[in-house]
Amino acid sequence: MISDNAFAREVRELTDTAFAVSYLILGNKTDCEDAIGQAVLRTYESRGTLKIQDSFRAWFLQILRNEAYGILRRQRRIQPVDELPERNAPEEDTDERLDLQSAIMKLDGDQRAALLLQQEGYSIEEIGRALDTPVGTVKSRIYRAKSTLRTILQEN
Repeated sequence: MISDNAFAREVRELTDTAFAVSYLILGNKTDCEDAIGQAVLRTYESRGTLKIQDSFRAWFLQILRNEAYGILRRQRRIQPVDELPERNAPEEDTDERLDLQSAIMKLDGDQRAALLLQQEGYSIEEIGRALDTPVGTVKSRIYRAKSTLRTILQEN
């Protein structure tokens, strides 16, 4: 079982990545914080089931992804889509960054997640484990995401 100190260190190292992944799925800071908190709690509670400490990152990100999608499902049951709050970008963003963020939000959720994890430096194999997806599917999602982004950004 992973020690409490090692667990805390791993979670601290994943903070930025966790926020980025959850933001791409959920689109707002409050829900991201909820998803991350729940993922940390679930991961901590089940840390005894982790067999190989090297796979902690992928394991945690998979739990986080499940939590984020769970929040989305609950929101969809509670509120009609047209009543969901608008997603706000931070004020300090430039127009180019807003264009890119807007384009990224138009991607399919699975494509966004795969692309983000690749940009964060994860290998295709790690992304596959985190998303519980075959390597070939990860590669095609990243390819389609980049292709779609090129098209969207060229149109603007």
